[in-house]
Amino acid sequence: MSFREIYGQEHAIDLLNQAVQRDRMPHAWLFTGQANIGKYKTAVALAQKLNCRKCGEDACGECDICFQISEQNFLDFQVLIPDGKFIKIDQIRKSLNWLHLHPDQAKKRVLILDGAQHLGREAANAFLKTLEEPAPNTLLILIADSSQQLLETIVSRCQQIRFRPLTEEISERILRDTTNLSTARIQLLSSFSMGSVNVNLAERLELMETVQQTAIHWLTTFSAATLEEMLRTCETWAKSKNEEWRLLLDFLETWFRDLTWLFRGLPEEKLINQTVGFDENRISSLRKSGEHFTLQQIFEIFGWIAESRRTIELNANKSLAVESLCLQMYRRAL
Repeated sequence: MSFREIYGQEHAIDLLNQAVQRDRMPHAWLFTGQANIGKYKTAVALAQKLNCRKCGEDACGECDICFQISEQNFLDFQVLIPDGKFIKIDQIRKSLNWLHLHPDQAKKRVLILDGAQHLGREAANAFLKTLEEPAPNTLLILIADSSQQLLETIVSRCQQIRFRPLTEEISERILRDTTNLSTARIQLLSSFSMGSVNVNLAERLELMETVQQTAIHWLTTFSAATLEEMLRTCETWAKSKNEEWRLLLDFLETWFRDLTWLFRGLPEEKLINQTVGFDENRISSLRKSGEHFTLQQIFEIFGWIAESRRTIELNANKSLAVESLCLQMYRRAL
């Protein structure tokens, strides 16, 4: 992995390159932004650039160190992820003990916390001490959706880079380079990407179809019977490892974005939910759904969707959060 392989994050890459070139590398970075936009890849690429044997403008991606880092098999490189819902105190203690050892081969020993928002309170306090008194020749990279999910004392001791949502064009480019999907399917996935690209979603088109068709049936009827059916479905989705709840929230964002577009009389060809491979009546369904809402109510729903996503990311009950969103929308539709 090298910086040149990361698309759509030129701003972040420029800041990191400047820090390297000017020898002003902080002891800790905080990468924030929505999921699947390149934060983790950038963190790995930075670790490789700092330790690559060829010492060029970018990591070579070919030397033994670059290869071992990409395989997470390098003694001076470690990635820490949540054990269950949280990053636990025992995980932090082991990693911090490792961090204070003298580097074996690296110029800088690098620790990545992927999902730093899941630090438990005890673990966060232990980690804070290392941020206050960093070991020499080490680099910490925290990855989170938002700085608001972390202790202010942790955020204040990191240099933050906000990663930007990906454009639809960048999303298409990534899917072309990383999948064997047809052009039609790539365009379909990128149109629903909402600023990020989950390559694994390319393998789950059938699941996406099921989630969307279930939601559309409810969004075009808003009866008590379909509400009850939707609530049961949401409870099942919330317990599933496939994260259908995330697909639902992503879809609802595109749906209500398109409704605002229709309310304002803007061109239909700009809609995300145009005729797609598994639904030839998407625009007529949109118009039928729009009969239940005013523009002001749609703006309120946008806020509820964002709040549902935020509370779930903060480890709230997924089923309760999604069901609450559905109930709020149902009440607005009556």
